[in-house]
Amino acid sequence: MKLKFTIAGILFFGMAYAQHGANQVYNNQNNPYNYKNAGLFQNAEKVNYTEDGINFRIAILNNVKPDSYVVTLGLNEEGLSVKDCNAKINKRLDGFKNALKKTGIREEEIFVDFISQTKIYDYKSTSTSSQVNITQEDKGFEIKKNIIVKLKDVSLFDKLIDMASEYEIYNIIKVDYKKADTEKIYDEMLAEANEVLKSRSKIYDKYGKRDFESEPQLLINFYSIQPGKQYKNFTAFESSDAVYNDYYNSNKVLVRKEQRKNKTFYYDGIDPDSFDKIMNSDSPAVGIQYVMEFSISYKTKKKPKEETKKLYHIITPNGDVRTLDLKN
Repeated sequence: MKLKFTIAGILFFGMAYAQHGANQVYNNQNNPYNYKNAGLFQNAEKVNYTEDGINFRIAILNNVKPDSYVVTLGLNEEGLSVKDCNAKINKRLDGFKNALKKTGIREEEIFVDFISQTKIYDYKSTSTSSQVNITQEDKGFEIKKNIIVKLKDVSLFDKLIDMASEYEIYNIIKVDYKKADTEKIYDEMLAEANEVLKSRSKIYDKYGKRDFESEPQLLINFYSIQPGKQYKNFTAFESSDAVYNDYYNSNKVLVRKEQRKNKTFYYDGIDPDSFDKIMNSDSPAVGIQYVMEFSISYKTKKKPKEETKKLYHIITPNGDVRTLDLKN
């Protein structure tokens, strides 16, 4: 059988919607997973051609613009009682929701998520001539809630942040990027993988013909990378050298105050060097990065074993010798 390079069926794909920016970037440096080198095929052979068969590995990267954005903002409120605390935070939320609706955002595109309700404690001190007594006492309650807003136009983001600040909502927790038609993205990337496969299969013609099994072994791994976890940061500064005197043997205390150094955050997407095809590579916009890892293997068809003859000699009761031909 001649080797036919075709791609059919969906064996496996996994999807995760993307996150981009917001205050979550402060936590990225503690993330144990390195999205910079994600994937199965980083150090794998692109073509593996042996006497047992042939295997092709193809990796496609696609930079996709999202359809919508989901912004999560956090707020908290303190009060002497739970009822008072809840009334205050709901007043702020209701005012913010009404302001959002005036921009065209619908009720079903806004969701309030109750996060926590905790007691607040503080310390009270009293002193006498010989001692200071410190006791802990209740100071009230704190309620935290998140408000989640869907935006179809990213240009509304700045306006949303301005409106949120009017209701003392300052914590922008995260921004989720959403893409609705992932099946279409899958099909487009599968077609690109097919084109790469057709070109790469020419190596088979170069090194000779061979019969392969009719059914190939196919693996397709399809997933997306969250932009919010691809931000890196650094702090750029140079400091003067300082020589300190030995204050350990004196009654003086050294207090050194450092100047504040700003951190710089930047988007550092998945490394494109290991991919066979980069789709939408010319766009400077930060979007969802979809990855397709495609592997197809054909096994060499084994030649049937030739039938071997086994000859047996027997002696009949009459004393004659007869030869029997028995097949395997």
